[in-house]
Amino acid sequence: MKTHLFYRRVLGATLIEVLIVVSIISILLNLALFDLKPFLAQNRLDNQIHLIKRAVAISRLNAQANNAYVTFCALHNNQCNYQFWHKKLTVFIDHGQIGVFDSNDTKIVQFEAINKLDMLTYNKRNALTFLPNGRLMGLNNGTFVYCPEYKEASLSGLAISVNNVGRVKVIDTDKCQQ
Repeated sequence: MKTHLFYRRVLGATLIEVLIVVSIISILLNLALFDLKPFLAQNRLDNQIHLIKRAVAISRLNAQANNAYVTFCALHNNQCNYQFWHKKLTVFIDHGQIGVFDSNDTKIVQFEAINKLDMLTYNKRNALTFLPNGRLMGLNNGTFVYCPEYKEASLSGLAISVNNVGRVKVIDTDKCQQ
C-alpha cells in the first residue's frame, strides 16, 4: 500500500509580503493626501460661506418676523467685538443696548468657531444689526472676507458683500494673498 503525503498549504502571507504591501499603500496614501489638503480647504471655504449667508438671512428674517432689532456678531464678554469673528458667531434679538447681549435679549442661533487655520473678518465692524423693517443698520455696505489657511496665503478666498437692504453677494477676493 502506497502512502500519500498531503501537504497543507498555509494560507496567509509572509512578513516580507506584508511589509511590501504596507509600504506600497503608504506611498499611494502619501501622494493622495498631498492633493487632498487644498481640496479640504476649499470645501471648508464653501461650507463657511454658506453658513455666513444663512446667518445673515436668519438675522434679516427674524428682524422682520419679530419686528425687532436682530444682531449677528461674535460675542466677547457679552459684547460684539470685531476681533473675534473667527470665534463663535451668535444671532440674537437685541432688545436693549445694540451690540450687547444682556438678560433681555433672546439668542436665536449660535454657530461654531471657524477652523483655526482660516480667517474671517468684517470691515473692522463689531456687528451686523438689522432693523425691524429688514434693512441693515447704518448707511454703508459691509463685506465679510473668508481666507482659508491664511498664514500660507496660497489659496484664494471669498468675500460676502452685504448691502444696506440685506442682500448678500458672494465674490472672489485677492485680499488673502496680501
